[in-house]
Amino acid sequence: MGQPRFLIVSRPATADPQRDTTVWRLLGANNRHLGQSGEDFASVPACLHAIEQLRRGLDRGRPSIGSVQHGQQWRWRLDVDGRTVACSTRAYRRQRECQYNLARFLAGARGVDDGPLGRPAPVVRLRGVGT
Repeated sequence: MGQPRFLIVSRPATADPQRDTTVWRLLGANNRHLGQSGEDFASVPACLHAIEQLRRGLDRGRPSIGSVQHGQQWRWRLDVDGRTVACSTRAYRRQRECQYNLARFLAGARGVDDGPLGRPAPVVRLRGVGT
């Protein structure tokens, strides 16, 4: 099986292609989404810079878990220096599942190959999402 890796995803924010945004997602060795960026970026280079900042700041990260949908589901997020840098890609039914998946994200982010970050998985354009 492969290593965890970052996937750069370009998605349209509106019908105006000039306002498209870019996010990163961390994929596990089995291609499962482990987490995603806590914000949207205007360009791929800005997204790559955010990945590098995340990796450098993992030791300073403050994870938190909170309930959503009136306490029926759980989400996690990771803050570094007071800014949300990563969050779960979905909500979990059980708090322990959320905690487990946060741990999987942190392990995956630490386990990403230190090869050239300039060569993450190709940019994927999602059409019709967010419009």
